[in-house]
Amino acid sequence: MKTERLEKKAAFIIIFLLFIGCHQSNEEQLPVDFVWDRVVCEECKMALSDHHYAVQVIDPNGKAYFFDDIGCTILWLRQHSWQDKARTWVTDYKTTEWIEAEKANWIYGDPRTPMGYGFAATLSQVENAMTYEIVKKWMFIGKNLVNENRSKHLDSTK
Repeated sequence: MKTERLEKKAAFIIIFLLFIGCHQSNEEQLPVDFVWDRVVCEECKMALSDHHYAVQVIDPNGKAYFFDDIGCTILWLRQHSWQDKARTWVTDYKTTEWIEAEKANWIYGDPRTPMGYGFAATLSQVENAMTYEIVKKWMFIGKNLVNENRSKHLDSTK
């Protein structure tokens, strides 16, 4: 009976140690792998399926949060006190590779973005490139395709 208890305790300790050893930290706040169409946007709850506009925010503890559009990301991030310590990764709309939002060249006016905000990121040189800081400012003041389209629709109903 005592031997059986000791064996159970030993098995538990071994499983616990294996679990701890398998847990990977993400201290460098790098983008993580996930299954497309199985992860939803933190802000709008839409599944991430478009590889050209996806976003990951990695918090200071290494936890990943996923978004289908940079507009959703910016709206969600401003509600978190650790936003300045997070790393934001976006897919290059041309190559679908992960790039840091702050290092990207941003374009405005892309009508294909999942939630229609109109911002797309790339490492390629683009005409009239914007910085991530400008993208955030435009989102904060409401300058995005969603609001432009809403205004056009409301103006056309007069």
